Amino acid sequence: MKKLLTILIILLMAVPVWAEEDKDKGSGKCPKTLMQKDCFSCHIAGNFRVKETAPDAHLVYPVFGMRIADDGPYGKIGYYHLKDIDASYIKSFFDYLDLKGIKKAVIDIHSPGGPLFDGQRIIGLIRDWQKNGGTVTTKVYSMAFSAGFLVFVSGDVRLVDEYAELMWHEIQSYSGFGFTISTPSDKEQEGKIMRHLQDVLHEYLSTRCKLSKEEIDRRVSKRQEWWMSGKKAVEFGFADGFIGKQE
Repeated sequence: MKKLLTILIILLMAVPVWAEEDKDKGSGKCPKTLMQKDCFSCHIAGNFRVKETAPDAHLVYPVFGMRIADDGPYGKIGYYHLKDIDASYIKSFFDYLDLKGIKKAVIDIHSPGGPLFDGQRIIGLIRDWQKNGGTVTTKVYSMAFSAGFLVFVSGDVRLVDEYAELMWHEIQSYSGFGFTISTPSDKEQEGKIMRHLQDVLHEYLSTRCKLSKEEIDRRVSKRQEWWMSGKKAVEFGFADGFIGKQE
């Protein structure tokens, strides 16, 4: 009788455990944490290891296309992928690096160009960043045209892929759509302003390469587009070296 009673007690105690196990199996709870319903949002199917995430995945950056990475013994470094020539984006990028005490920046350029004065403002922002102890590395894997070219040559260290394409040309102006009325005096004044702007830009470019202003003038005169490969950019002195070889 005592043996029968003991067996009944054991069975009664075991039933809730089995019921609880069945309940867990049907609930979709993680067998490790008992908290996550969708296991594979955190774990890898097969080995059930926890998925790795980028160290800065939780951060919200002020502009799209930027991130912060660890540069080993040199500390943190800020990266920005520049496509649109918009000076406000670069300003927000540098302001964020200043806030975090980061003094190294890399700007990866993949741009067909953009507004002249935004390009000039970006150059000014980079120069101001450099004067305050920051360093900027500019890179081109594929293309940097027009204002994108201006931004590229402004870096402390300028690296290109050997087969990337860079292009500079005479500045251009557009005056609306359809029929417009202007006088010879208007055109003369417009020409003087555009020549002034072109001279200023070529004077700056001559300080960033091995060529004189006059040589740059000659290469882009009469609406010519001056195209050069990454190899030629290094040869002319617009780039300091090739990506992966001098980093």
